[in-house]
Amino acid sequence: MKKRETKIFTFVRKVTVSLLLIFLTFVFIGGLSVPKPIPRAVDAEGLVNTVEVVPIELHSAGIDFKVDGEVIPFRVIDIVTEIQGRVVYKSENCRLGRSVRKDEILLQVDSTDYQLETDQLTETVKQADVSIRENEIQLENTKKDLELAKQQFELKKRDYDRTESLVKTSAKTYADLDSDLSLLLNAKDTIQKLENQIRIYETQTDKLKIVLQKEKINLQTAKLNLERTKVKSPIDGVITSDSFEVNTFIQRGTSIAKVLDPDQFEIQCSLYMKQIQWIWLSRSKELRSDGYVFAPTDVTILYEADGERWSWDGVLQTLDGGGVDAVTRMIPCRVKVNNPKSVRLLSQNANPDQKPPTLFFGMYVSIVVHSKPDVKLYRIPEKALLPGNKIWTATGGKLQKYDIRVAAVTPDGILFYAESRSPDATDWVVVSPLASPIEGSNVNVIQTKNSQDTLLSKRQ
Repeated sequence: MKKRETKIFTFVRKVTVSLLLIFLTFVFIGGLSVPKPIPRAVDAEGLVNTVEVVPIELHSAGIDFKVDGEVIPFRVIDIVTEIQGRVVYKSENCRLGRSVRKDEILLQVDSTDYQLETDQLTETVKQADVSIRENEIQLENTKKDLELAKQQFELKKRDYDRTESLVKTSAKTYADLDSDLSLLLNAKDTIQKLENQIRIYETQTDKLKIVLQKEKINLQTAKLNLERTKVKSPIDGVITSDSFEVNTFIQRGTSIAKVLDPDQFEIQCSLYMKQIQWIWLSRSKELRSDGYVFAPTDVTILYEADGERWSWDGVLQTLDGGGVDAVTRMIPCRVKVNNPKSVRLLSQNANPDQKPPTLFFGMYVSIVVHSKPDVKLYRIPEKALLPGNKIWTATGGKLQKYDIRVAAVTPDGILFYAESRSPDATDWVVVSPLASPIEGSNVNVIQTKNSQDTLLSKRQ
């Protein structure tokens, strides 16, 4: 009987201990899950919350935002031959990666045939010029003959008139009158023939001048082709490709090299519509955007490698295309870098001799766009913004809740738009946690050192 009671007692004790452990476990877990009350500072009467506030500041420095981009050439010129022939010379600088100067001869085609054609056409032009001068001399001589023929005609006419008057007095016969008339008609015929000859010479002169002009054009073409046997670089640049060697026969229109302009570069980047809108709202009213061309917006290009950072200046002004990318839903844009060799070293302890001499196409860079939208913005600390873009103000010691429209999040704080129902630079925003805040309730205000300094500067 005792053994049985002992077993029952042992069982009850084990069950009791187990239940007690389970109860203590639930109590411990429940204690962990209970939210800790937010400590609240109260005044002497223990009735009013105390909150920390900072002033809302007017933001007038614009909106800076960062995007990524890729450096691309501003222009790459494809050098194409305009004649055909065998290459007899190739410059040592006309090699991949070499630098060339403007008007430097890159190659020369055999000029023998083009020189012969030029010489032949030069002689043809001289011959045509001589023919014109000969025809003009004949024209001048014929005009002189015409003057003599006219004088002869006047003499013959006077003879005829005298004979006609004498026939009336029977001093001359009609046979004499007919003879003088025949001589008069011959003189008139001579005049007519000379006038016709003059017109022929004048027409021949015009025709020869046309021939001469045509031959001069052919000569200019021949000289131009002779000059084109020397292919020159159109700009100072860098050879990015070459596709010929000496003794190669090249056809007209053959691409022999490409030259990169290293004095200007562009950067492809993409912006969200919200960022595009900031640029559209530029403060440069005389340079307002028309949609596809922006008001010139300054940007800073950043590049980092091996712990070192460099920067360049650029300008964002145009779209890269004219639409929205179907995949990213962003708008492609282009930044122009007018002086890629003007590079600044940002690392303080770096060796200035280690900076890159210029931008290189294909580099991936960061772009800080310095937009200056013509809109009124206010700035508050990031910790003042609550979920749902809500903030609390404590102006005059009373709590007031606002829904704000955030423009941008910057390292200096949150920027929001000034609207009809929004706080302004006369208000104070709450930055400390609030436990169950009630709109319109009274609070004690504690100003931080920064807010006091800001308030002091505002009063000054």
